[in-house]
Amino acid sequence: MRKRWLALLLAVAALPVAAAFTPVGKMTFYGARAWLSSKAHFTQCTPDPRIWCEPGAEAFGAAVAPLLPGAIVHDERAFGMAYTLPVRVNVYASDESFARYGAVAPIAAGVVVLGDVHLAPKMLDWPADRTAAILTHELAHLHLVQRIGHAGIGRLPNWFWEGLPTYLSGGGGAGDVTRANAVFAFVHGRHMVPEDGGSLLAPKQAGSYRLAPGMYYRQAAVLVEWLDRKDPVAFQRLLAALGKGAPFAEALSAAYGRPLAALWPEFQQAMQRELLNTPNDSA
Repeated sequence: MRKRWLALLLAVAALPVAAAFTPVGKMTFYGARAWLSSKAHFTQCTPDPRIWCEPGAEAFGAAVAPLLPGAIVHDERAFGMAYTLPVRVNVYASDESFARYGAVAPIAAGVVVLGDVHLAPKMLDWPADRTAAILTHELAHLHLVQRIGHAGIGRLPNWFWEGLPTYLSGGGGAGDVTRANAVFAFVHGRHMVPEDGGSLLAPKQAGSYRLAPGMYYRQAAVLVEWLDRKDPVAFQRLLAALGKGAPFAEALSAAYGRPLAALWPEFQQAMQRELLNTPNDSA
């Protein structure tokens, strides 16, 4: 009997380790850890009550405070809709704290989890415009989460989930990857292939296409931008339908009058034309 109990205890203790080696396990394990981590010691350390600071992050909070109002206004105008819930932005004193509360790897700069935006202190050394781009990117994620919830996000294709905030933020999340880099990759076959649905358990991400995250984000943003510029009215219809919980494939087809499969070749032709008109040294 003692051996049986010991075996059970060892199995339970091993669950977090086993979970860490699967995508769903990682999401569950780190999400649970974030949910169980109290933020009762955080303070509203700036005049903006939407910013909450971990002790020691006061300087970071002060750097974010002047950027937050403009980022919120920018995203609300882009979506044509206000946030449905109060916005909370948590700033951290260490990348380790950010990773624990944000349920994400320390290498990340920002994330939305449990209904809040979380920002890593590495951004304190960044230029203000780069920090503002990441903030705007994460607030766009938050806008979608507030509208359709995490279950709805899981049904979005991942390229749109990341491409829309990257586009709206002017490249936040794409790092040093330029539009010209992405166009060159599209034309030469080193690119993602957009799907019209998503999966909460096994989303197609950068690694699915053997792309670096920055390239994946930029390619997704270029496609989203093309949809917007092709027909701005249709693009707003798409966002409005998604904000009401419509499935992506249905919303896109209704907005543009044809499915993604019919739009994709047209986009590829647009990329070829753009590359032909691009100086050779720009890619």
